[in-house]
Amino acid sequence: MLVFFTNVVVSVRSSRWRKECKHHLQNQLCSIRVHRKRRMSMIRQSRSDIAQLLRDGRLSETLPKAKQSYEDDRRIRAYDYVEYLCKSILENLSPLTRQSDVNLLPGETKEAMAGLIFAASRMGELKELPHIRSLFFERFGREFDKECVDLRRGNVVSSVIIKILNARISQEAKITPEIVIGIVGKDQTNVITSTESSEDSVAEKIKKLETVVERFQSMKENSQVCAFKSRRV
Repeated sequence: MLVFFTNVVVSVRSSRWRKECKHHLQNQLCSIRVHRKRRMSMIRQSRSDIAQLLRDGRLSETLPKAKQSYEDDRRIRAYDYVEYLCKSILENLSPLTRQSDVNLLPGETKEAMAGLIFAASRMGELKELPHIRSLFFERFGREFDKECVDLRRGNVVSSVIIKILNARISQEAKITPEIVIGIVGKDQTNVITSTESSEDSVAEKIKKLETVVERFQSMKENSQVCAFKSRRV
């Protein structure tokens, strides 16, 4: 009799866990669509602004906007990957409901969980991820959670999401003239190459941009050195 009631309790808890997990995953998918739409709108505006600045010859002003556009594009790629992970979990909820030992889960499901836990610690704007992470913590324990967040040895977090959300890579990224031109997009390239809009050729514009970029990077490196020295003092 005791075994029967124990099984009933376990079944009820598993059913509740499955329902909550599905609810938060579906809500997160809706939220991602909203965030992606907003970021894409920002990117379109940045491209338009950069094209106008290039037309006007205000090359130094293109760098901050190009950097922001680059960051927005990285964020959209992060949204796309988190969306993929959420859908993967939704399609494989049954194994999660039946199994509480993370080591016995299918590899694809375990990797999807790990990716969402990792993203939850680095994407604060996605409000449903902490709830999803908490549910995984509740069912699969602290060790798996810490392994994913801290990227401990043996973690199964995909290298794709790690690279996308790596803050160091983002900070060290160098915006080249080619990237600035590329951000504008093919649909506006004629604005840059038009002889009516500017007397400079594309080659001359790129050469000027290279000078601006070098100065920008030099100023950035000098500020980092000064900050490091001030911390040591």
